[in-house]
Amino acid sequence: MMKTALYDQHCALGAKMVSFSGWEMPVQYKGILVEHQAVREAVGLFDVSHMGRILVNGPDAEKFLDYLSTNKIADKAPGTVTYTVWCNEKGTCVDDVLIYKQSSVDFFVIVNAGNRQQDHEHLRKHQTGFNVQIQDRFQEEGILALQGPQAEKLMEIFYPEVKKLKPMHFITQIDEEGPFVLSRTGYTGAGGFEIYASHSQIVKWWNRLLQEGKPFGIEPVGLGARDTLRLEMGFALYGHEISETIAPTESVSSWTVKWQKPNFLGKKILEELEKNGHKRFEYGVKLIDRGVAREGYPVFHKSVEIGYVTSGSFSPTLNQSIALILVQTPLQEGDQVEIQIRQNQCQAQVTQIPFVRKNA
Repeated sequence: MMKTALYDQHCALGAKMVSFSGWEMPVQYKGILVEHQAVREAVGLFDVSHMGRILVNGPDAEKFLDYLSTNKIADKAPGTVTYTVWCNEKGTCVDDVLIYKQSSVDFFVIVNAGNRQQDHEHLRKHQTGFNVQIQDRFQEEGILALQGPQAEKLMEIFYPEVKKLKPMHFITQIDEEGPFVLSRTGYTGAGGFEIYASHSQIVKWWNRLLQEGKPFGIEPVGLGARDTLRLEMGFALYGHEISETIAPTESVSSWTVKWQKPNFLGKKILEELEKNGHKRFEYGVKLIDRGVAREGYPVFHKSVEIGYVTSGSFSPTLNQSIALILVQTPLQEGDQVEIQIRQNQCQAQVTQIPFVRKNA
């Protein structure tokens, strides 16, 4: 089991540690409900160092990453961040990633914990014909996420200029140990920042933010609340909403597919899927009956099984169970479906996502 640089800090805070994608990570500290509420109403601090950073540099870096991505990467301004899906040759999902543009020849990519090596190999596999250099930073760095409506005020204590930093943008800052990246990104819908820095910087920033964040109601937050927060926004989780058996156009990340791009890896297969009638559809549902829909539970419509739950949980914000479903039948907002929960078929209603309002 791998451990992040903050393992000792998590243990000292009484975190419940679990195995996640080969890492020993905190699932909760005071409890998922408390931590979830802190992020929605105040500010929470996450250790997400299990995710990885890969550098992509060279004359063809922009063209290369644009070819691999469903979303547009080319011609964006330096200092911007783009969420995108990477497809394989079969048109299914290798991963969903964040691509940071420092210049047209200098990028880095943030990849999911369980896919770090796979994504690195994917880049290597397709770099033939492109003048690029690829280097992982898996062993050298960590990542923090500071999320919630009070995150900006807390970060302003250290860097007042963050007030001008727009969502999905980043800057390079310097502390006493050297440069680090500060970005206005996150996966909670609550607004906030992420820090990419060396292990020693990450430890210092963790301690510093928890100390200075006390007047703002800061809480350390584990993976449990991270999942309920992202689900309330209808955000994809690899292995659930996107995977090597799901096309990006079938997922909640379908908005990343920019058909106007001349070409990207997997585009022709996705175009065929649009025409052949086999495409599936992803929707958000709220449960009407009592129960919690979990991954894999069957979904029925008019007594016919049409798909399954990709993610489901209790929403602390809504005080209601919610789920994302992948189905073979097009549905409309307000339609009712049934989810098989153990021996019972529980009623659920199709609703718009995000389930809760996103903060700036």
